[in-house]
Formats: sequence, structure tokens, C-alpha cells
Amino acid sequence: MTAFVGARLTDTFTAAQMTQGGKGFGLGDRYVRGDGTEYVFVQASAAIAQYDVAFFSSAYAATSLSTANDARGNLCGVASVAFATSEYGWLQVKGPAANVNVLASAAANVRLNTTATGGSLDDDGTAGSMQVQGVYLTTARGGTAGPAPAILNFPYVDVTL
Repeated sequence: MTAFVGARLTDTFTAAQMTQGGKGFGLGDRYVRGDGTEYVFVQASAAIAQYDVAFFSSAYAATSLSTANDARGNLCGVASVAFATSEYGWLQVKGPAANVNVLASAAANVRLNTTATGGSLDDDGTAGSMQVQGVYLTTARGGTAGPAPAILNFPYVDVTL
């Protein structure tokens, strides 16, 4: 796929690279591909693994989502590439996602929740986990933790179970 206006969705950028000329992205910028898939430009507060679900603040600082975060009300996205701490890059927020990290045996087409495993969701509904609205697996995950295909519709962190 040819990138439009330099939006290379699988690249991350260091702070030094962001100060060089020609990097036309700012925190919170949105990019919509021709198929309607949408991304938001963020900065990682800590390392984020590929396919992690990360929440981002109103300052577009992103962190892998877990039950340890007090993230209710925050928007979320999926990292299609790994981010190192303080790197800048794109989180997907809408459309079919190639993969989202989930725990073993997560079912398709059911509500997903935060887990103690940063960046991974599950369908178990453990007490103390938070619902994540707007992200649903399209294919169930097998007997091990890992990535599964999903659909995103501007996910956000909702009520605690």
C-alpha cells in the first residue's frame, strides 16, 4: 500500500526524529485510510508491544491497558507495531484490526475486559476488571494467549466489573 501524505502506519519515531523537518504529525492527529480504517498519533508513556490494546490520555500519552490502570473513560487503540518508551506512532481506533492481544480461549463476538496482563484483553469478566467497549474479536483465540483478529469502533474503557 502506498502511504498518503507520509503516514507510514508501521513506523515509530523518536523525539529526535520528531524535531527534524518534514515530520508533519502532531499528537492527536488522525489518519483515515481509503477503506475507512482510522488511526491516531500518540506517544508511548512506556513500552507497548505489537498488537497491545493501549489507552491514551487527553494529551495522547499511550500506555498498555491492564486492570492496574485507572483508565475508565479513556479511549483505546491497538498498536500494529511495538513502541519503545517515549516513541511516537499510530494506534488503530476503527476498522478491522489484523490482530489484538488476548488471553487463551477468548471468544468471538462477546464483551472483552481488561486483564492483569498489560495490553491483553479477555472475555472472563474477572472482578476488578474493566469493560472495554468497541472492540470485538471476529475469530476466537485458541488455547494459548496471543493475537486474534478483531473489529474496532473507537474503543474506550468502561465500568469496572
